[in-house]
Amino acid sequence: MQGKPSGFSSTRTLLFVICLCLACALVLSVLAERLKTPQKHAKELYRSKQLLLAAQILDYNGYFLVDGTPTTQATDQEILQTFETRVLTRLTNDQGQVLTFEDAGIDETTYLLDHAKIGYAQLPYKLIYLIKQSSPSFLPYGYVIPVNGYGLWDAIYGYLGIAANGNTVLGMTWYEQKETPGLGGEIALPEWQEQFQGKEIFQKNPDGTTNFARAPLGIEVVKTTVKETFGTSPRSDSAVDGIAGASITVTG
Repeated sequence: MQGKPSGFSSTRTLLFVICLCLACALVLSVLAERLKTPQKHAKELYRSKQLLLAAQILDYNGYFLVDGTPTTQATDQEILQTFETRVLTRLTNDQGQVLTFEDAGIDETTYLLDHAKIGYAQLPYKLIYLIKQSSPSFLPYGYVIPVNGYGLWDAIYGYLGIAANGNTVLGMTWYEQKETPGLGGEIALPEWQEQFQGKEIFQKNPDGTTNFARAPLGIEVVKTTVKETFGTSPRSDSAVDGIAGASITVTG
């Protein structure tokens, strides 16, 4: 009995594989397109929540804060609405002027995309978020600035909330990091981030006074604990406990 040419089976197999690959590619393409909007929405929601956490409008359990007291749990829609109504995206320069993107002659979308990875602190016009009061007022409730640095494995990104006095920390969040779980990754834990609340950015003199013109700036992360390192001295007001085994991460 004469068999079929060997090329017949090979050709059909090849065509089947090609058709299968094309079908899979089509399905993946459709899914990717369909998921674009939900992914964009999820990212927007996550970043909005992190910024509101830094501003102490939300607590780490997702409850709205009123005078520091948790009230009602926020829905996703309420988080986005609160961000829309209470957060103003602005620019500031070395002279301390606060400008809209339009006043600075800068396209907001391009600016945010171009500098998202490297950060905004070294730019002539730096990104800042003004947090409005919950009731009508000309004075801001506070400010949130994006912060970034380098951990052990990659860049880390977060938000630092500052009270209207420009000195007291409202809150701190790290929303993107790839540090080692159980070590550097603990910077994302609420227990560590909550230490920043109430800390002062301008470091005090030994007598407890603050020379705002000359005071060193920043919150120091000590190797052990603030109590062991500074006790009850004024320096403790500008320091937080370190994380064991994560000195590179917390320094970054």
